[in-house]
Amino acid sequence: MASALAAQLSQIAAHSTNSLDLKAQRTAHSQSLIFEARDAANQGFDTIFQLCYEGFGELCLLDPRFTVFARNIFSEHSKKEERTQMTAAQNEELDRVVEDFLGLVGGRLLLKPAIKAVEWLVRRFRVHEYNTSFLILTFLPYHTTPIFATLLSILPSNIPPTYKFLHPYIKSLASPPRHTIVYTATNNHAFFATLNQYVLKVSKVRHHHHALLSLWAGVMTEAVAGMLDLARSGRHNVQRQSEHDVLLRVLPILNEGLAMGKVPELQMGCYMLLTILSTKSNLEDKVLNGMMEAVVAGWTQDTLQAGLVCLSVLAEERNGAKLPKIVVKEMMKINALDDEILSLSHNYSVDRLVLGLTLGALARFEKSKDVKTLGFVGKMLEAQILDGPQISLVVKSTLLLAQNSDFQATEGVTDMRRHLADFLVRLTQSSIAGKTIRAVMQDSSIDVDLLEMKLQTAILPAEKLAIAGHDDMDMQDIETPAVQTTFESITANLPTRTVDEISFISHVRSRVFDDLLQSFILAAGLQENIEKFINLPILRKEFAANEPLFFSFFMRVWCGPYPALSRVAALQTTGKQLANLGNVADFQAILPYLLIALADPSAKVRHAAAELATIIDQLHQSKGDQGKKRRVSKPWGFDEIYGMGEETKGVKWLSSEEITDLLQSVVLPALEECTLDNNHIKQALDRALDGSSHPKQTGQKELKKSVGVAIMSFLSSHVVNTPLYTAKVRLLQMLCQVNRIKASSRTKMLLPALKAWASLSETDATDCCQAEELDQRELDEQMAGIISESDKEGLSALQQIVTGEYGSGRPGLVQAMLHRLQILWSSLKADTQLSMADFLLDSSLDLTPKAYQDDTMDVLRSLRLPTNVLVSFVDQLPAAADVKDGSPSAKRRRTSHGAKVAVNAYGSGEMGMAVRKVTSVLEIVDSSEPEKHPQLLKGLFQVLGELQHYKVQLGSELAYIQGLVLGSLLDIANGFQGKPDAAIDSSSVQNAALLLVSSLASIAPELVLHSVMPIFTFMGATVLRQDDEYSAHVIDKTVQQVIPPLIQSLRQQSGDPLRGAAELLLSFVTAFEHVPSHRRLHLYKSLVEMLGPEDFLFALLAMLADKYAADGSVQGFTVDLMGNFGVQIQLIALDKYLSLAIDTLGPNRELSELLLSLGDKDEREIGDSTLTLLQLLHTLLASRPLIVSVNKGLTRRDIDIGQLRSVYSSLLEKTLTLMEAVKDQKKLHAACANILEALLGLVSTPEFIDSISTLIERPDDQLRRKILKSLEFRIRNERQGVQTSRKAILGFLPRLTYVVQNSPDVQLKCSAISCIDQISEKYGRTDTEAILASADIVAGDHCLGSEDDRLRVIALLCLASVVDVLGAGIIAVLPKALPKALDLLKLSLEEDAEKPELHNAAYSFLGAILTHVPWMITGPHLDTLLTLSHASAEADMNGEAGASRLEVMHLASRQLDAKECFSVVERNWANALESGPSALKEHLDLFALAVEHHSKSTIMKNTKTLSSIFLLAFDLRRMLSSTNTDEEAFDMEDIEELEEQINKVAIAMIYKMNDSTFRPLFERLLEWALTSLPKKDRQGRTLRLTSLYSFFITFFDNLKASTRSYNSLVVTSYILENAVDVLNNVVVDDDESEQLWSRVLRALLKSFEHDQDDFWQSPSHFNAVSSPLLSQFVHASKLPITSELIPTITELAAAADSADHHKELNAAIMKHMRSDNASARLAAVKCEQSLTERLGEDWLSLLPEMLPFISELQEDDDENVERETHRWIAKIEDILGESLEPMLQ
Repeated sequence: MASALAAQLSQIAAHSTNSLDLKAQRTAHSQSLIFEARDAANQGFDTIFQLCYEGFGELCLLDPRFTVFARNIFSEHSKKEERTQMTAAQNEELDRVVEDFLGLVGGRLLLKPAIKAVEWLVRRFRVHEYNTSFLILTFLPYHTTPIFATLLSILPSNIPPTYKFLHPYIKSLASPPRHTIVYTATNNHAFFATLNQYVLKVSKVRHHHHALLSLWAGVMTEAVAGMLDLARSGRHNVQRQSEHDVLLRVLPILNEGLAMGKVPELQMGCYMLLTILSTKSNLEDKVLNGMMEAVVAGWTQDTLQAGLVCLSVLAEERNGAKLPKIVVKEMMKINALDDEILSLSHNYSVDRLVLGLTLGALARFEKSKDVKTLGFVGKMLEAQILDGPQISLVVKSTLLLAQNSDFQATEGVTDMRRHLADFLVRLTQSSIAGKTIRAVMQDSSIDVDLLEMKLQTAILPAEKLAIAGHDDMDMQDIETPAVQTTFESITANLPTRTVDEISFISHVRSRVFDDLLQSFILAAGLQENIEKFINLPILRKEFAANEPLFFSFFMRVWCGPYPALSRVAALQTTGKQLANLGNVADFQAILPYLLIALADPSAKVRHAAAELATIIDQLHQSKGDQGKKRRVSKPWGFDEIYGMGEETKGVKWLSSEEITDLLQSVVLPALEECTLDNNHIKQALDRALDGSSHPKQTGQKELKKSVGVAIMSFLSSHVVNTPLYTAKVRLLQMLCQVNRIKASSRTKMLLPALKAWASLSETDATDCCQAEELDQRELDEQMAGIISESDKEGLSALQQIVTGEYGSGRPGLVQAMLHRLQILWSSLKADTQLSMADFLLDSSLDLTPKAYQDDTMDVLRSLRLPTNVLVSFVDQLPAAADVKDGSPSAKRRRTSHGAKVAVNAYGSGEMGMAVRKVTSVLEIVDSSEPEKHPQLLKGLFQVLGELQHYKVQLGSELAYIQGLVLGSLLDIANGFQGKPDAAIDSSSVQNAALLLVSSLASIAPELVLHSVMPIFTFMGATVLRQDDEYSAHVIDKTVQQVIPPLIQSLRQQSGDPLRGAAELLLSFVTAFEHVPSHRRLHLYKSLVEMLGPEDFLFALLAMLADKYAADGSVQGFTVDLMGNFGVQIQLIALDKYLSLAIDTLGPNRELSELLLSLGDKDEREIGDSTLTLLQLLHTLLASRPLIVSVNKGLTRRDIDIGQLRSVYSSLLEKTLTLMEAVKDQKKLHAACANILEALLGLVSTPEFIDSISTLIERPDDQLRRKILKSLEFRIRNERQGVQTSRKAILGFLPRLTYVVQNSPDVQLKCSAISCIDQISEKYGRTDTEAILASADIVAGDHCLGSEDDRLRVIALLCLASVVDVLGAGIIAVLPKALPKALDLLKLSLEEDAEKPELHNAAYSFLGAILTHVPWMITGPHLDTLLTLSHASAEADMNGEAGASRLEVMHLASRQLDAKECFSVVERNWANALESGPSALKEHLDLFALAVEHHSKSTIMKNTKTLSSIFLLAFDLRRMLSSTNTDEEAFDMEDIEELEEQINKVAIAMIYKMNDSTFRPLFERLLEWALTSLPKKDRQGRTLRLTSLYSFFITFFDNLKASTRSYNSLVVTSYILENAVDVLNNVVVDDDESEQLWSRVLRALLKSFEHDQDDFWQSPSHFNAVSSPLLSQFVHASKLPITSELIPTITELAAAADSADHHKELNAAIMKHMRSDNASARLAAVKCEQSLTERLGEDWLSLLPEMLPFISELQEDDDENVERETHRWIAKIEDILGESLEPMLQ
């Protein structure tokens, strides 16, 4: 133990008097981008400058901006400049120039001249050391090119921490992939900021280039996205703070980048970042507004399109609609902004941007009166970019702008009104967006009428009345025409007279009305224009009292779809002119149009109409007063109101008294209410004509009936004859509600209008409605409302229109007529209902155009049909005998298991028509609640009987139709349940029905099959789906009472009930999927029991299998169903089932044709059916319940065992016969083999063995394989204690070995060996001789020596099992088997032919040997095993292969003799090293496990061998560098891992040694490392020492204080002198020397750390080591002083706890504080920091000596030194508790 070793070495003194020679070596500037290091080291600066200046000159030719650098860094003087001799200011200026040049040359680094120029900066100014960051960023855009890897090779080891991600790539000199840069930018904030600042700095001076900006944009975009994704974790407030931090880092960069208008690529990159920020974070509107303002503030023509895309994205993320004013202002400055936005809208979503921009443009128009903004808004609205709500918002904003504007002030404001008016008119007349905009205006809360008056224009004219001359105008030209000018221009172009115009409401199309209307609409806003208009010569105002031309124009206007302002003006103008004329004529022709105006939606129009009504009444009263004095004249318009045709003649006129009644009793009392409600005039007219209300309460005078009829006739004549459809609709809305007038009379009056409307074509009707902006559906409904329930002529017209006999059969009108019939249905008389129902039924079949047949049927089904109609329908159904073309097809058609037959399948002749009618009527009956119509019973029973004849003629089951009939019958029967006075209750009804069916089944089974089977089909679709107990009871009853007499009758008639009941089975099989799953078993068990399981069980199973082949649940159901019957019935059913399967393959199929309908299938489908049957048979035979039942049955006395065996034999025989028949059909043959295997598994093991003894002799190898597989399965699951089974199985073993020796079939051999394997595992210990004999055969040439890998693998696994069973008993076989196993292992590792299965099997066998008989593997076999294991470790195999190999290696370390194990490790070390790192690691694992496993005494006995192994191990580094070993296979990580592993094994070994054993080994190790190699082998000595000091580090660290004696021995006697020599002679540019230097310092540190006996306080020891350590500060710029040297010096000071030693250390350190080398000064300050922190006040006793140096360092030229000095001062102040400032002054 270490304690004994320490006691024995306590007398050794640790003195060293050797003086150490300090030699410092510095290398030349050999780092180069162009030359190899060895070539570059020999080059002078003159040579380098000449070469590099050539490249610089070429750069100057490419870009004159490079010439400025010829005066400084590329001048002749630059060859003599040395950075270490320059002042800080000079170095700072040099850095500025160098960075300026690097930024400019960055875009040309792929050119050779550029690399040559940068080479000069590297060689002369060492930019890779002094300007590392800027140089890396300059080269970073080319990180995928070889030049970047070259740059990595010259970078110093202490690159800035910002670029720590490059360390792995510096080591491997590989190019970093892009995702690494993105990851670093995402997670390293320093790199993120540095890269951004570099890009901004280069861009500011215009040195940017595409490669840099594209890299920056891509990396920053992904990095910002990654930052935002990372910020989403945590609580909400944490996420918000994280997003805020990201914004703070990114937004300043974006502000600078967006401001650089001369760098368009940078701006577009900023746009990408803005897009990511806005879409991936939840930003407030004020932040987004700032972003948008920054975008528009700096964009240029080059970045305009990208900027607009960015703005569109930002706008999408905003909550508010309006954009910032600055954004709108800048965007409106863009030329052709609308075209730019339209172009973007094809690829991007710009609606939010357009919305904000249009709202902002409207706001700008309000202030600046810039008409162009209105043009832009109009263009955007027409572009269909905005959706409905957005358009609504823009239009409402425009209307509010117009409404809130004051147009009375100045001329400019008048222009604003004019432009706004024109703009709104243009919007409403737009062909693209006009309809939407008009709808928004109408739905808006703004009073459009008032607005029209304010703007003095008509905003909502008709679509067809676009202002003349404006059709071709764009929205941007909106400012050109003025309203006044347009009116003047139109009126100027009007003719002065018309030739053929008589009335503007005639049926002849007017040629001038449209022009007059345009002029009037424009004039409606100004009274002076109206006066000009009415005085137009063409209107013939002076003849207004005698001809209708003048007033008819205004009547048409106020009834038309024109602006309310125009309609009001028309009414007012008419009133004024009538008042001016006086009582010169009877103007009753105006009254219908006056009523229409009183029903106008606009209140202003109704108010104007009320005023006109008052004027007409006054004129009529004055006319009445003078009536007796004046001659009676014809009413105004009597001859030409509707033209000169029949329309005018058809107008009915009122007498003066009737006019008075109409005005005084209807119109005038209702005027006040009419102005408030547009429906009131309808109510008033209805009350007056109907007389149903109380006129006194309403202020109306009750009219006489004759007066009412006259008024009705008067108004109806205008409905019929007016050409204005708006007038027709409004008047019909009033008249169709009147009930006092006889409905038939009203219909007769209005029917001509309906017929005229119906006679129009679809196109004409649509044109009429569009012209007057009417809803065609509403017009159709009003016309249909003319028809009443009591008018036969009207109902006849309805039928003619629906059937297409009258009119063009327009779909909308037909729908309206059918809807009207639905409304009138309940009011029709019974006989009328019957005739109309017949009409609808006939129409739905063939009388109506096909397009309307479904509509008429839907109406018919929606009506509540009375009983007489339903009975008539059923009685009218045609009999099958009356149908001529119903002959059946030659081949009987059958449905696919109860599927619904399409009606179209019956053809289109009389039979097809008959079936369609039957189906339609029964569907109507079914939907009409048949239980409420018991009178249908007789007809339905007749239909049910008639369906049998239809079935015969059609060759179809008509299951759906029969289901309708039966369903209706059942509903009627169930209807008795709710009747308290019913003659029978529900149970008696059900029982009677069931008894009737039972009787029919026994008397006429054919009738039952044809009549009752649809009931089962119907049950399958309805009742069987129910999950209630009642339904289950009904089903059980039906099965129990119907099926037994049916089967009995079938047996008596044909003797084979299966043929007769096939249809019954088909019904239940079809219903299977509808039956609730938990009720299936009970139902089908009951069914089979009723039918007879011996005859029907197999048939049901086969039909289920064939019908539901794809349903996996059927197999489980059939197993459960089988289990409900006895074992004899099950086997018999399976035997018949197999016979049925065989029958499917025969030439004359009988039973299978009957049950499975194979006649309708082709050969492929028949094969699929057979395969499905066989697969289910295998499932049934392999089911556990059947196996248990069979085995129990063979032991029971109450069962005929002979019959069981007979049936089993029959099954076996049929299976083998079937296998032979389908041997050429792979799927069927495989299914038969599965069945055979299941059959063999039915019986006990002894009987099974007897059965297969003869079968194994058959020549069919596939059959034999199946049998052996079945045997293997049975052996595996056999209980071990059953003696009969054991005896039978062991008795079968010779047959298996015979197969192994003689069969040529490899798969059969494999099956036999698997059986041997199972037998040896289960029964091997009971008969070792038999197992050994079998193993000898397996190890022979027939198996293990075979060429087939499958056979080899299974043979090795079998032998492994035999070894586990027999143990040492296997020795006789091993001489034959072991060499073959090693050969097979070698074979499995051959290149390009690796065989992992064989590899693992060989290791399994070798592992079994090592476990039970390890002494059998020695010498050459063991060497071969390790050699192959090394090759396996380096092979590219799966994880299982490695696990099997490691398990064997671990066994070897434990089971082998120690001497043999250590010897084989030593012998095979070279092979392991040559194989590779993985092999060597496993080799060391074997060694380590062996050392750990064996005892101390065993270890000490093998010290010599162990010593040799360790010397080989410690020489690993040197061997790798000096031998032919593939060094690339070993990277530094592998070497360090192996070295650590070696050191751990060494420590474990040391713990098991005493001093007498360990000391010689230790001295030999030191001598070997220090002196065994010649001095000229400098590299070898360095590498050995590196390994040695690595061991010392582990040695001191693990043994710690217990190594004090060894510490003294090692340090004083051996390593101190060598350590000092290493420190003094370190080669700073040599990686191997640097590694040794680092390990020496770490070893010394551990020695200082664990110094427990004041060894280092001895002056001789202290002085020997302190001076070399302190002299290392001169290498501060080259070596890792901070991480290696400073901790060592600190521990030395702690170990040498003496004031003198501390003073000596402090003095030496402070000398370096005045070094010219800033790195040395910096290292000295950091060392003082460490000492201050470690020693505290003990060290600060030297503070007076430090103060002068601290004062100087505070003003050091190097900012790093100055910063670290202040940190040192802070630490001193923390310890002292007072400030140093007074001491430093």
